[in-house]
Amino acid sequence: MVSERAARARPPRANDPTATRDSEASARSEDVHVRSYAHQMGYDLEIELVDSDGSVAFRDRYYLQPGETEGEVDAVPDGEYEVRAVLDGDRETDRRCRIGSDPEETVVVEVGNGILSLTEGLRA
Repeated sequence: MVSERAARARPPRANDPTATRDSEASARSEDVHVRSYAHQMGYDLEIELVDSDGSVAFRDRYYLQPGETEGEVDAVPDGEYEVRAVLDGDRETDRRCRIGSDPEETVVVEVGNGILSLTEGLRA
């Protein structure tokens, strides 16, 4: 399942006449980046971001097909969040991550071969 937020967060296609020019585009990085390295099977993934007050600031579910990526932009204000990810309803991991406009301040959740990884920062 692709969330409405994820669909809105996708960048416009190059041939889209309504697309924003690079010079007009925001320099904002993704808040959350989700990637599947699986080759043959899909995965159910739940992600929750909890703010410093203990309130759930963001929650979404994804069904990731092999090789699929999803991104969330402007899902939450910049800050530190407790991030919880649950894979297929039984494998769970959590960590504290900083979310901001820099690619190094992006929550990265990766799945594949039954493994769930939660890190901070997109790297080239």
